[in-house]
Amino acid sequence: MKHRERRWMAAGAMAGVMSIAAAVAVAAPAMDIADLLSVPRPDQLVGASDAPVLAWVSNDQGVRNVWTARAPDFAPKRLTAYGEDDGQAIGPLQLSADGRWLAYVRGSGPDASGHNSNPTSDPDGQEQAVWVVASDGSDAPQRIAAGRGMQFAPRSDALLVQGQAPACHALPGVQAPAWCKSDLIRTRGSNGSAVFSPDGKSLGFVSGRGDHSFVGVLDLAARTVRWMGADFNRDSQPAWSPDGRRVAFLRTAAVRNGETFDLTGAHPFEIWVAEVATGQAKRVFRSSDSAGGYAQFAEPDALQWSRDDRLVFSSEQSGWLHWYALSPDGGQPVALSRGECEVETSALAEDGNFFFSGNCADLDYRQLFVVDAKGATQTRLTDKHQIATEPVAVAGGQWLAFRHADARRPTAIALVPRSGGEPRRIFPAQLPARFPIDRLAEPKTISLRAGDGVVSHATVFEPPAAFKGKRAALVYVHGGPIRQMLPGWHYGSYYYADYASNQWLASQGFVVLALNFRAGTGYGQAFRRAAKQGPRGASEYQDVLAAHAYLAKRDDVDARRIGIYGGSYGGFLTASALARNSDLFAAGADRHGVHDWRESAKGGDNSGLWGLRPDELELAWQSSPMAHVDTWRSPVLLMHGDDDRAVKFAQSVELVERLRARGAPVETLVLPDEDHFFLRHATWLQVHRSTMAFFRRHLQPGAAD
Repeated sequence: MKHRERRWMAAGAMAGVMSIAAAVAVAAPAMDIADLLSVPRPDQLVGASDAPVLAWVSNDQGVRNVWTARAPDFAPKRLTAYGEDDGQAIGPLQLSADGRWLAYVRGSGPDASGHNSNPTSDPDGQEQAVWVVASDGSDAPQRIAAGRGMQFAPRSDALLVQGQAPACHALPGVQAPAWCKSDLIRTRGSNGSAVFSPDGKSLGFVSGRGDHSFVGVLDLAARTVRWMGADFNRDSQPAWSPDGRRVAFLRTAAVRNGETFDLTGAHPFEIWVAEVATGQAKRVFRSSDSAGGYAQFAEPDALQWSRDDRLVFSSEQSGWLHWYALSPDGGQPVALSRGECEVETSALAEDGNFFFSGNCADLDYRQLFVVDAKGATQTRLTDKHQIATEPVAVAGGQWLAFRHADARRPTAIALVPRSGGEPRRIFPAQLPARFPIDRLAEPKTISLRAGDGVVSHATVFEPPAAFKGKRAALVYVHGGPIRQMLPGWHYGSYYYADYASNQWLASQGFVVLALNFRAGTGYGQAFRRAAKQGPRGASEYQDVLAAHAYLAKRDDVDARRIGIYGGSYGGFLTASALARNSDLFAAGADRHGVHDWRESAKGGDNSGLWGLRPDELELAWQSSPMAHVDTWRSPVLLMHGDDDRAVKFAQSVELVERLRARGAPVETLVLPDEDHFFLRHATWLQVHRSTMAFFRRHLQPGAAD
């Protein structure tokens, strides 16, 4: 693009801009981002192990509350009465085994200085605490203690609360058992991941010791700890046998001198089984050299001991993330899920049937499957072009509850019989009148081939037919990078909001391409572990260029008006596009992006998870947007909350100063006390409206007939 043309794009010939904007304002559908985000969004779905009761969190335009539903009618009932968009998260949740009680955490955790997330800047601050409420709504919620997690004790009216260390508290109105203490474990190390034995008399836990960790068992009555097969390793994820006599756990290598965690790594793992009475342990399984790492990092319960006496675990041994069953005495594992696809969430039923959500019928969607206890039959339960996630077995597996969505219908709690069928959406049962369901685009899925031959994937949102001629276009890049955008309402709260944004942008005349670049999930281990990614060469930027080339060749796109936007890792790729190729990308909106990988290497946030060595820092710098800032000419909108714990606010401070010093066109939106994930509904509206206004000014989406 010539310099004078680019200057026209940035500043605009005001009469022409105003006339186009006026035409769009008249012809565009009456849709606002607030309409798209007006539907209560359920999350954190859980069930009771011995009762047909469900519970979840509803986020209704920033107002979060806890709901339940009980068989046989599964009529939703609200249990809490919070009434403000205050950014105080709710979750995790847990129902007692009999379904009588529901425990939940309210509030987000503290930062390094001890301050909890407080996006409303409340002068009194906020806390993170565990609460309990009767699941039938017969009483008001009661605060139990400060903490970030909890677990009901079997066969007693006690609740284990996980704070800095595990602590026990009585449930409301009952006497605590004798063993229940507020300082349950005071051994060395960071003690957590606690899980009760089936009879409730012992507690398995993990004691982190820095470069190594142990699995221990606390005898609650005797107040003694026995370590399970302690060695020079990192042991984690204790799982009890049904009879309580044995504990299984995962074992990986200890951290060696100078070694740091690498998100892109793949490592072997072992499964060990220990006799509780003696602590003697034996190895029953060792994976291949590249089967572990992400499979255990991504799954909170990567090892389970089923009621029919099998060890069930996740692994990438086939090159895809799947689940396997193994005898606790060893032998060859049996695949519970299979194929060139990945399992994302799962549930074990009492009879040994294994339910999972994955993309085994179509890689771009999510479907529910059931596998019999022997792993012989894998049956799909939901339509292959819908989004079904987080299965919960209800009433012994006779029903399956899950979160359900598609391209037009936002996420809802749904039920399907064990045999499959059309989902029954129970919450929200109806959509608000303002929600524009009939005007939403049906995204199209495509594949793209980069210059180096790597194939990536994308979904394309096209404007309504009323928009004619050449249009502006946008590349949307997700964060993570271990994420996958879907051609429907996303199950993750961050990408749910971005799916709404992509729909809104399309409704206003933009062609939007949501890119699933290499380093993301859903397409196998090789795709996720792509060579030279991120700070080691930014190879995924080639996928961004492939997305631009696709848009530029479309007959309905003006190649001079292609922009880019995204958050976190998507912010890194947005800034990379503007720094490297202002000749291709006319404008960009960068939310809390990584701009200097050398700063990330110092640690302290999620951008430091690549395990960079000192000899890689020069390559990390060359892979950073900051290294190419001298060729940055296109306008940018930089947005960042200053209580960001995932990507430091300083990443944007430095970039803004460098761009301002060069006289580059920079617009900013600073969000005091906001988190990386934008905890308030009001913040999401502000971010998306600012993004829309920015792209309207600099790209002009196009006139409608």
